[in-house]
Amino acid sequence: MLMDTHSGNPCWDSAKHTALIVEDDPRLQRAMSAQLARMDFCVLVASHYEGAIRRLAEREPHVVCIDVGLPTKSGYDLCEYIRGVLGWAGLPILVTSEYASPQDMAYAEDAGGNAFLHKPFSMGQLAQCIESLANATPCSVPAVHELQALAWKPVSSRYVTNQRAERGLFAA
Repeated sequence: MLMDTHSGNPCWDSAKHTALIVEDDPRLQRAMSAQLARMDFCVLVASHYEGAIRRLAEREPHVVCIDVGLPTKSGYDLCEYIRGVLGWAGLPILVTSEYASPQDMAYAEDAGGNAFLHKPFSMGQLAQCIESLANATPCSVPAVHELQALAWKPVSSRYVTNQRAERGLFAA
């Protein structure tokens, strides 16, 4: 039986939105869980890549929050697993990291992330980002994830644009 890790209640209601938080910092994991529970999500958590894979096998969430710096495999690896092995192209993924250079954001986008939050972030910023991702219709999630458009810490899009042009991801 799946349990809402914040309230300890079973996640029986399949109509209730489910969020998976993959964060190895226990304090941040608890704060994020509490915020999403207040938003009426059934919150599932994992502290590392393998735990997240187990959670994903139990139930497909409506949104996933993934920390880049996980203890075993990286959050980027988890994004690639979700997009590649699981084939969940429409699942909204929020990537969090203490690093937010244009290269970090471009790598998150390439791995399959839809949005990026630079740590430290407020729970209000988390709520706004999750609300935006959760309310997007599956067809509104583009094939090439427009992470830059959803980023909370705006940076020059010149790097991402140049990298995409060099890889031939879009025509000029």
